[in-house]
Parts: sequence; C-alpha cells; structure tokens
Amino acid sequence: MLWAVHCLDAPGSSGSRESARAAHSARLRAPGDVVPLVYGRLMSDDGTAAVGSLLVVAAEDRHRVQSYLADDPFITEGVWAEVRIHPFSASANAPVPLVRD
Repeated sequence: MLWAVHCLDAPGSSGSRESARAAHSARLRAPGDVVPLVYGRLMSDDGTAAVGSLLVVAAEDRHRVQSYLADDPFITEGVWAEVRIHPFSASANAPVPLVRD
C-alpha cells in the first residue's frame, strides 16, 4: 500500500534540519519494511527555505509508517512539528508510475 506523508517543520528548526539531514537521508536509503519511493523538501513560496517534507512510501499498514517515522532524525531532532499520514492511491494515468513489483 502507498502512503503520502506530509510534514511541516517547527518554527526555527532550520539549524536542526541541517544538522540532521545526513542521518535523515541515510535512513531514507536504508533497506526496511517501509520503502520511500519519492521524497523531498516542501519549500517556502519564494523557494528560498524548506518549510517541511513530502514523502510517498510503500508499507504494509499505517502502524509501520508511524513506527518508521518515530525513529526518523527529523522527528527525534525536532525538525518536524506536524506529520500527517494518508493512504495514497496513485493514478494509473500518472506519467511516472509509483508501483512496486
């Protein structure tokens, strides 16, 4: 199943985001039962600063996604203040399919 994860940064967390970025990125690339398919920064309207993150992950259920996120450096270091998890149904007509074989 696919999950969309929408994360908003805590005010004043840009320093924490920078210091936790390498560990966060390494975790996204590590093998596990949650597979990040697409991820990146949400940017301010002028494009100069990160304001959050967006991930699309494959996982068996919401509990696995929640457990995976609980140990993410952006959570443990206080970067993300708000995290929303939603089931995601990718369109069969999308130009880039997000389907795992």
